[in-house]
Amino acid sequence: HPGSTAPRSFSTVGWIGMALKPEKWFKHQDDLPPLPLPSLEDTCERYLESVRPLLSPEAFEHTKSIVSEFKRPGGAGASYQEELESKAASERNWMEVWWEQLAYLRTRTTMAVHINWFGVMPDLGIQTTNVQAAATTLHCLLQVKGLLETGSFPVEKLRGNPLDMHQFTRVFGMTRVPAEGSDLLVQAPASRHVVVLRKNAIYSMPLYKQSGEPLGLGELQAQLAAVIDLDAVNILEEVDEPPLSLLTSLDRDAWASERARLLDSQVNAASLKAVEEALFCVALDDRSPATKEEAADLALKGVGGGRNRWFDKSFTVVSFENGRGGLHAEHTPVDAMTIVSIFMHVLERVRKVAASPSKELFAPIPPLAPGSLRPVKLAWEVTPRLQGVLERASAGLSALTNNCQLVLLHFSHFGKSLMKRAKLHPDFFMQMAIQLAYYKLHGRFVATYETGHTRAFYHGRTDTVRTLSTQSIAFVKAMRDPSSSVEQRFAALKSACDVHGAQLQRVLTGQGIDRHLLGLYICAVMRGELPAFFSDGAYKLSGGGGNYVISTSNVGYTPMMGGFAPMTADGYGICYAMLEGRLNVSITAWRSCEETCASKMREALSEALVDMMQLCAVASPAAKL
Repeated sequence: HPGSTAPRSFSTVGWIGMALKPEKWFKHQDDLPPLPLPSLEDTCERYLESVRPLLSPEAFEHTKSIVSEFKRPGGAGASYQEELESKAASERNWMEVWWEQLAYLRTRTTMAVHINWFGVMPDLGIQTTNVQAAATTLHCLLQVKGLLETGSFPVEKLRGNPLDMHQFTRVFGMTRVPAEGSDLLVQAPASRHVVVLRKNAIYSMPLYKQSGEPLGLGELQAQLAAVIDLDAVNILEEVDEPPLSLLTSLDRDAWASERARLLDSQVNAASLKAVEEALFCVALDDRSPATKEEAADLALKGVGGGRNRWFDKSFTVVSFENGRGGLHAEHTPVDAMTIVSIFMHVLERVRKVAASPSKELFAPIPPLAPGSLRPVKLAWEVTPRLQGVLERASAGLSALTNNCQLVLLHFSHFGKSLMKRAKLHPDFFMQMAIQLAYYKLHGRFVATYETGHTRAFYHGRTDTVRTLSTQSIAFVKAMRDPSSSVEQRFAALKSACDVHGAQLQRVLTGQGIDRHLLGLYICAVMRGELPAFFSDGAYKLSGGGGNYVISTSNVGYTPMMGGFAPMTADGYGICYAMLEGRLNVSITAWRSCEETCASKMREALSEALVDMMQLCAVASPAAKL
């Protein structure tokens, strides 16, 4: 999320390498409408609605006068709006480059934990080894990649209308390469290999035969087994592999400087090229997480305090020793739901492989064919200076991963079916439960972010659904008021859900306010100005500038779990999946903050959900059925 400063210009888009054309894979792309630009009046009005619950009457009047001055004819806001209108008239997505640059590429902090996100695969239901599980995932992933490349991947739709699919062309072969001041996205879509990370070592492993045909399931098992055989050469742990992947955890300018030094060595340059041009990464972690919570923690943070993750790659398939699986993904080129969508298609195929009567998955691993491509361990020349950099990076990353507390809530009392029987939208219900939980724990209300998408428009990505509202506060207060009746509480819940739904609808139709406010802010900074609108305390208090205390998202109605770190030092990151009879929730907080605690938030959310279940059962008889 964008910080408090912006560059004076955006002359560099940040692309090198070969970019795929989405029109080749998805014929409807050219027919998508441009991203709308909301009116200044509407955005200012909705902004005031969003800050009102957070301010005293006096403070609100002060902010209201600042907004009036900002939006008046001839005022600063009106001038910036004219600039945005000109931009929107000449570009099909007026926010695309700015968002990618300011929210991601120009961010200088480490991508480890702060930017990247994790996923946990549902259990397969049968016992497998890490080689069997990883090979099956890769086998099915190559099939889905083939669907994309042949234009056979189904176009996603919203109410029957096709959504933008360009992000699906930015998944494979994509790397965020560090550069001073602003990173670059580099894509090698014609790549035919992956890199495998195991016990600090990095291997280049083919996914395709020399003929261009994808490797089969048995052949992929043989390749992965060969990687593990190469790892086994380290007799009695006599060799410490240099953990080069730790360099990607440095702040971006520091990593850019170290990468330039790596390129001075032909050996290091060749290995770096193999990593950055890989289709994606595979992490064969030498851990056997007993629970999904352990798997989630490892998927996000890596092994041993951040090892075995090349944080720059678009995504990493994580396979544990006991067959459990996970994901680690980078946020810049694509939003999380793009990766989730691809892997839901992968899981459909994995299920079929696991249930296949032929039991190909459990067949003996065939030997690698003579003359076939084989995995190669990448070599690195590590100078004493570089060794020192790796040691410091290791200590810094370990401290960061230890600071991030991650817990999972497996809520089995009910799922989305109860919410639907109560005639409440499951997502809106969950958002109100989070509001109630936070108030139970902290006794106050804070700015809350929920991800909404703008994919109905050309190259649309996301905008913010601002959950906190006058109506959500009324619902929470009703639930905490012993004198309020069941009917009053349920009416307050329904009203809060209705308002949240209207907010989401505005985002889906390109009328969200946060990206518009960011555009206005960029116009101001590019002129060397900072109007009172953006320096007013209400702007930050309401989440502006990436200051949402509660940051939320969901992975829909899928069995996958996912999550991310909090946006602020005193915040929570909450991600949930809503299934028919259960809810899966991940919660993160920073241990360095004495006020927040992910475990306590889990308890509060569980209590809030039970309270709302009982409310629905009494107030909405249909919910009992």
